[in-house]
Amino acid sequence: MKSIPNRKNLSSRCTRLAKILFPVILLLTFSVSQAYDEYQYKVLLNPSQDILHAEENGRIMIYDGIENEIVETALNSQFDRIENMMFVRTRYIQPDGEIEVEEDGCD
Repeated sequence: MKSIPNRKNLSSRCTRLAKILFPVILLLTFSVSQAYDEYQYKVLLNPSQDILHAEENGRIMIYDGIENEIVETALNSQFDRIENMMFVRTRYIQPDGEIEVEEDGCD
């Protein structure tokens, strides 16, 4: 005869599972976001020959959420590529450490 698991035991298992999965999901989300930022910085400041070739053929790269200092560096160091760059939601670090995001009206 099979026993039916009681709800209290099942609830306890679900709670333990949630306590384990929640930090893992947060970590994965942060990792994916970090990888995306690194990809944007690499393409912006140190593009591969494939990226440069794609830009020569009309590719436009949209950079999302980049810090203003990096945008300025890119505009100065990658001047010949400016026509292939678009920046949205640029982040400005304020003197008090707060981050202000530029509203570009592209919602």
